[in-house]
Amino acid sequence: MEFSKKSSIRSELRAKREALAPKLWQDYSNQIQKTILQSRIYRECDILMAYADINNEVGTLTLCEDALIAGKEVYFPKVLENFNEARMEFYRVNNTNELTPGFQSICEPLGEVTRAFDYNKSKDCKILMVVPGIAFDREGNRLGYGKGYYDNFLRNKEKIMKVGICFSMQVLDSVPYTKNDLKVNYIVSELTGPDEIEKFVYPEK
Repeated sequence: MEFSKKSSIRSELRAKREALAPKLWQDYSNQIQKTILQSRIYRECDILMAYADINNEVGTLTLCEDALIAGKEVYFPKVLENFNEARMEFYRVNNTNELTPGFQSICEPLGEVTRAFDYNKSKDCKILMVVPGIAFDREGNRLGYGKGYYDNFLRNKEKIMKVGICFSMQVLDSVPYTKNDLKVNYIVSELTGPDEIEKFVYPEK
């Protein structure tokens, strides 16, 4: 039943998101990125962990390019597959032009070992991750794409501030979740105001 409910929500909200008119997608994405760019959590972060948007996910290019100009470390995810498992790791980029189509045509970094994100070496840094998803609720529960990549990567990495970014139509009263589904710390949509985001604080753990 839980799986069926998740599948139903995924199908409905993916269709709604992908039907969003290009101008609205651009306007909403710009507003979300502007809100983050003007926030204290962004100004204070040393590391930005982002994603390359696809299928009308919230755009991140402006945010990432600003971070690079500001001298912050910027990381993107890459899916690594072998015969036994598929997992996601993050790699640093110096320019968004380094991203190339990879897993399911999503633009990814090259995956050089020397650029891999090392959580243990970054614990003294303020780390901001913007997290995509199909749906979120006001308690921070997230419905992803069903593969568990973010849940697995983020496990035992409490110092990373996880901000779910989405369009307001993706914020529900509640989403189904299990004990293995990690919550985000906060949610930002095109309706999130500057006063609200100024209340966001980094985890102390």
